Amino acid sequence: MDKAVTLTIKGIKCDHCDFINMEVLVEEYPEWLNKPCPICGENLLTQDDYDKVQVFRDMANMMNEIFPAPGPDEQLATMQIKLDGTGNMELGPIELISKE
Repeated sequence: MDKAVTLTIKGIKCDHCDFINMEVLVEEYPEWLNKPCPICGENLLTQDDYDKVQVFRDMANMMNEIFPAPGPDEQLATMQIKLDGTGNMELGPIELISKE
């Protein structure tokens, strides 16, 4: 079933070195909360970033209760959001994509 808003949240990336694991699912994030990077020892997932992810998930759920799923002739849009452990977010450009 299509939804008005779909989030794809996954992966853990160290903001201080080259460590990255894109196999980690958002449901596994509590296991990574405040854990040290296996390479440099820095915090991999801060409480602040984890809390922001939960806010995004809650907002998406709320929007899906309010807005209908897109129709077959409507365009979809995508945007990347990056969290860096400092509480700052980097919002990428909104890109229109085809449903095909």
